[in-house]
Amino acid sequence: MKKLFVFLWISIMVNQLMAQDITGMWQGEIPAGGKQLHLVFNIKKISDTSYTSTFDSPDQKAFGIPCSKTAMVNDSIFIDVGKAGISYRGLWDKKKNISGTFIQGTAKLPLNLQIQLRPQTPKQPYGYYSEDVEYDNADKSLHYGATFTRPNGNGKYPAVVIITGSGTQDRDGTLFGHKLYWVLADYLTKNGIAVLRVDDRGAGKSTIDEKGKNATTLDFSYDVETSLNYLESRPDVDKKHVGLIGHSEGGMIAPMVAARRKDISFIVMWGASEVGGEQINIEQNTYFLRQSGLDSLSVNAFIDLHKQILGLFATSANKDTLDRKMQVVFDNWKKTQNQKVLDDLKVHDNSIIGQTLFLMYNSVYDVPWIRYFLTYDPVPDLAKVKCCVLAINGEKDTQVNAAENLNLIKKILTQNGNKDFEVKAIPGLNHLLQTAATGDFTEYGKIEETMSPIALNIICNWIKLHTR
Repeated sequence: MKKLFVFLWISIMVNQLMAQDITGMWQGEIPAGGKQLHLVFNIKKISDTSYTSTFDSPDQKAFGIPCSKTAMVNDSIFIDVGKAGISYRGLWDKKKNISGTFIQGTAKLPLNLQIQLRPQTPKQPYGYYSEDVEYDNADKSLHYGATFTRPNGNGKYPAVVIITGSGTQDRDGTLFGHKLYWVLADYLTKNGIAVLRVDDRGAGKSTIDEKGKNATTLDFSYDVETSLNYLESRPDVDKKHVGLIGHSEGGMIAPMVAARRKDISFIVMWGASEVGGEQINIEQNTYFLRQSGLDSLSVNAFIDLHKQILGLFATSANKDTLDRKMQVVFDNWKKTQNQKVLDDLKVHDNSIIGQTLFLMYNSVYDVPWIRYFLTYDPVPDLAKVKCCVLAINGEKDTQVNAAENLNLIKKILTQNGNKDFEVKAIPGLNHLLQTAATGDFTEYGKIEETMSPIALNIICNWIKLHTR
């Protein structure tokens, strides 16, 4: 009996050791400029003894920086971020904490990390059919990788394509360890709805065509059409009930596609930027300037200038024309400002914030996606949408103003005679529809919840009601 007990005890200990794993998203904070700077290391295992990782600095909007070295020696972790001149040395408690030191140049700061759990990420067995699929567009210039999920069985199911937000994203919408679109797809599929979630161009199994990084929101809308065509080719899809769920920029793309195609029976606009890219950019800048501590007078003065310059993008044929027009706008603006505003914004005789603002406008002028996003007016396309529409936002969304965008959507759909739409702002939720304290994007990774069950239920029930 004693030998058996010892054997069982050893087996339990071995299983516990095997279950311990340092892989995951580890977060912590260091002091910087009187504030706390939020830092993230994303650690992955590539073999039994080797690891790889990436580094994020969300407050500085820097994500996915490759780490040049990631090594484990017993319970010690060593990470180097070569390009940034950063090193981290830490001691793992083999549970949820790493205590260590952040090193950059001569600075050495204590940095204690905690692993961020993502309990909503689906785990096998899923309880439904899941298939990784690949397909091409009509002229074979683009290849797409995706995952199709549907309930088990031989029936035909209502189906949706999930359209990602801005930036290159994988099919799961991976962000801060969250698998946003996978969590949504999992919930919908378990409730009788088939889902196709697709890698963006250049992510996962999806390729980039000759346009490369010059693709615009309009190009992405044609990617969605290709995915719709694939979805409708499947024998397990009910072609009478095929729809789109678009998040953020995807929420702007959904009505673009629905305006062109009559086979779409419904769309869900999730955090959609329907006031247009220019207004969204202005509102986001306003938010961040206020967060930085500038008073309202200086913030409003900067936004006034920013708005005038953004308005030049649509009327400037090239960068030289933009430069000339910007200089006139800037000179006229400067004459109307008091000295405090000029000092707050560091505006001097020959510079505006050290010329960085002019350099920024010039650099983005040549980026087709940004030019399109800033100058595209979503209203005409939305005005053509006759299918069922659900527009949903979190009231604490700091990236896309919920009230402003939902009110515009309601106004346009009412004017165009759409008889079946609903707009819904959910209290306490952010842009990702997480339960949030402030709604600021720096919270996304700190929140354990990937997507609020309330939001999941609202979207699911609305689709089920409209696909009976």
